[in-house]
Amino acid sequence: MKSPSYWNHNTAYYPWIRKNTARAERLLDVGCGDGALCAYLDDGNHTITGIDPDENAVRRSHIDNESPRVTYQCCKFEEYEPHCSFDAIIFSASIHHMDMIRTLCKAKEMLSPNGLILIVGLAEPSSYLDHAVELLRIVPSKAVSMIRHIRTAESLNLMTYYRYPAMDSVRRTVRNLLPGAKLRYGLHFRYLLKWRNC
Repeated sequence: MKSPSYWNHNTAYYPWIRKNTARAERLLDVGCGDGALCAYLDDGNHTITGIDPDENAVRRSHIDNESPRVTYQCCKFEEYEPHCSFDAIIFSASIHHMDMIRTLCKAKEMLSPNGLILIVGLAEPSSYLDHAVELLRIVPSKAVSMIRHIRTAESLNLMTYYRYPAMDSVRRTVRNLLPGAKLRYGLHFRYLLKWRNC
């Protein structure tokens, strides 16, 4: 297990991901970027696959986070052909790069019985409550970011995409495709989703 060498609004939720995948054997990190999350989860108890369409990021993953338990592949999720089912499929600030409905349908097909889908996601506020939460998150998020010396995805030369779905659309998709999912707000302009394939 290797702690990230930097902090940002995504690495802030690595402990949440690790807690929820503690008993999962086979993990898939979709949009693995530089492999920081894969390295963080690599504690000897998992077999981890990281995929990302960014060739430079995947190359860095191989160089910086070499491990016999972790494999990386350069491809888009919709093109990925798994050789096994997964106990947990993780989208850390990546699902907004994809068509959410198609992505979740495919992820469900790839899950083992009792497997998990975990999402650390970004969405545009839709309702008055969403906007209120967004305002309430600004000050503490900026304060923590200053204290922790945030390193943004741009500064790390990782792929970024700033067109986010509306939160209402996220809720509707989750309600239709992931019944019983736990969806809540996070601090750093993120939402957290957990769904078990029961």
